Amino acid sequence: MTEEPQQQQSIQARIAALNLGQVGKAPITATPCSRPVPKSTLDFRRASTNIPTQSTISSQTNDIGNEPIGPTRPPVLPPPMITRTSQAAGLSAAPAPPPRLPPRKSSSQISQTSPALPSRRPSEQLSRKDSSESMSSVVSTMSSLSAVSNGTAKTSGSRAPSMEAPRLRVPVYDPSSLPPLPPKRSQQKKEESITRIPLKGTKSTPNITTTEVLPLSRVPTLPRRPNARERSREPVKQLPPRDAPPTPARPVPLPTINGVNGITNEPVHKAVPPPIPMSSRPDLSKILATKPKTSSILPSTARAPTARSSESCLKCRDFSGPDNHAAMFPRHSVPSLDWLATELTTPFSSDTDKARAIFTWLHHNVSYDVEAFFNNRVQASTPISTLSTGLAVCEGYAASFTALATKAGLQSIVVSGHGKGFGILPIAPGAPVPPESMNHAWNVVKIDGGEWKLIDTCWGAGDVNGKGKPYNKNFKPIHFTMDNDEFGLCHFPTNRNHFYRTDGRAQISWEDYILGDQGGERARVFSNIAPQEGLSSTQFMPKYLRLPVSPAAHAGPTVRFQFEKVCPHWDAAAHGKGKPYIYILSIHGVDGRDDDFVPFDTNGMFWWADVPPEKLGARGQTITLYTVDTVQGRTGRGLSKEEYLMAKGKKAMGFQGVAAWELV
Repeated sequence: MTEEPQQQQSIQARIAALNLGQVGKAPITATPCSRPVPKSTLDFRRASTNIPTQSTISSQTNDIGNEPIGPTRPPVLPPPMITRTSQAAGLSAAPAPPPRLPPRKSSSQISQTSPALPSRRPSEQLSRKDSSESMSSVVSTMSSLSAVSNGTAKTSGSRAPSMEAPRLRVPVYDPSSLPPLPPKRSQQKKEESITRIPLKGTKSTPNITTTEVLPLSRVPTLPRRPNARERSREPVKQLPPRDAPPTPARPVPLPTINGVNGITNEPVHKAVPPPIPMSSRPDLSKILATKPKTSSILPSTARAPTARSSESCLKCRDFSGPDNHAAMFPRHSVPSLDWLATELTTPFSSDTDKARAIFTWLHHNVSYDVEAFFNNRVQASTPISTLSTGLAVCEGYAASFTALATKAGLQSIVVSGHGKGFGILPIAPGAPVPPESMNHAWNVVKIDGGEWKLIDTCWGAGDVNGKGKPYNKNFKPIHFTMDNDEFGLCHFPTNRNHFYRTDGRAQISWEDYILGDQGGERARVFSNIAPQEGLSSTQFMPKYLRLPVSPAAHAGPTVRFQFEKVCPHWDAAAHGKGKPYIYILSIHGVDGRDDDFVPFDTNGMFWWADVPPEKLGARGQTITLYTVDTVQGRTGRGLSKEEYLMAKGKKAMGFQGVAAWELV
């Protein structure tokens, strides 16, 4: 290169010319200045350990674009020292060197301050560069950046495969080199391809004929409909008469077996089937009695029917299922109240049957604590204490029933108030009204049909006979089945909202309850026989216990003795223990010197007998109503009035008392 004459230029112009000359070319070696600079004045930097290599492919090439790799060029020298024109010509001092870099920490110090990165696993994966160059496989090694992070000054000795061979260049796009496109199908060929191919017969359809389906040229038009006038002119077609159905042919008689000739087709007309053995026939009532009986549940929104059916009437309802089921869980085998409530009520879907099962279980497993009652040592109890001891008074019975009913999903509460139980005597006529008091507890529970039913589990479990006498376990289901109005004759709640009457009266007063009927004490009805036979305890006549013997005290020439069933649905055979008894009245004759027995007449619902007052007996004697229990050692059930009169005085008979009156 020839040296051009030097011209006076500014520093900025020379730097711009220098940068412009290096665009797109190899670096230009600067022409040495007229005044050489001694080497000692140049401050060459030592190799730095913190400047990473910018390319992972080559650090000795200066490739431009997509040019092939050429011969190795000499390293670029630093720019020449430029002397400003304003300085004196004789000055030879070198410019001040740049400030030195701060000292870097040693590798040991770096390793102490920052944790070392884990070693990288070599991976061979394809990476696409940002430029339009081809994809190359890069062998991963530790780059100069990772070397700096680890505090080392050396890079690894890996190299890219592209350094050993020239790079692949992208081919020039030439549309003329592309293969020609297939020719387009004409419209006729398209229609020919759409034409259906006729089906071919196979083995599964050998008899199906195949026809070629051609496209319709046009849709056929529908025929014209006749209007209403034209239809009215058309004659009505008469249908031919129906033929009578043919008479079925007489069936051929089945072959019969002949003891002599064997099988023959001649029917035997004189053959009579053998009689059915009735002695071995099972008793359905006994079978059903061993299983729980469930009754249908009325909807909660349904109201009580006006005419009570046999299923909704509690007095004639069959509770043998719940009663038998309740006897299967003795108290000493019950682990908890929850378990007992579940076991007692699970077999039944009716709320009435669930309540009855709990009512019956208390009779079998809880006894009245007569010792604590008569010795004035009654203490408060809980359902758990009642379950553990088996002893309770009225409060314990009521609390236990409500606890079990609630756990079984029933709605029940305990009602407290006054009860005409043991030791309560009727108020004599003209005596002052005693103040209201509380001495008893009972329950109310919601049964089928949403009806709130008053029950007394204490009185239904047995009887108290007096101080020093044992408790008598006598099951009396009448305290579960009697209606609420009848229940109110001997129960007065402290809370006036707990009457639950069905006669239309919201409540009654304390005076009406405690005084009762001022006519006197009612006739004495023996509680063990009347409920068992389905008789109403409140419908015995004469109504009062004391019966005058004077004919002037009576309105008619005779005194009528009468009683009736608890409801029209009661059937002694179905709901009781068998056929009904015959009832007789024991009288004493004139002046009480001629005892006699008068049978009752009945129509199935009522029983009655008319006796003249003078034949009742003398004052101080008792008129008693009996059943003929046995005749000659056999049961008296089903005995008619005529049969009784024929056996009267001739056969030995046994009797059971039902009711009694005192003659005055």
